[in-house]
Amino acid sequence: MPHYNASKAALNNLTKSLSKAYAQDGILVNTVSPAFIMTPLVANMLKKMASEQGVSPEQVTSQFLANNRPHIELKRPGTSEEVAGAVLFLASEQASFITGTNLRVDGGSVASL
Repeated sequence: MPHYNASKAALNNLTKSLSKAYAQDGILVNTVSPAFIMTPLVANMLKKMASEQGVSPEQVTSQFLANNRPHIELKRPGTSEEVAGAVLFLASEQASFITGTNLRVDGGSVASL
């Protein structure tokens, strides 16, 4: 998916550029990059796949992870709450010295910097 990868790289570069441009105004700019997150849309997709294959949603989820997201080291989908926690942290006073970063909520899936 080169076009998807290029768009993510562009977003990360835009984040860095905006953080530099607006830091003097006290504006922090960060991005959050979630991996495979169990949203209602994803859950419905997996339920449909499970029904079509005659297996449980848990089996389809394991199969999907193994085939499509093998580098998620935690071997499970993330939750919306985990992504929300990262966003909440970045919006909190505890993150007041963080700008221009990409916080990956990805279960360890990215193997490079």
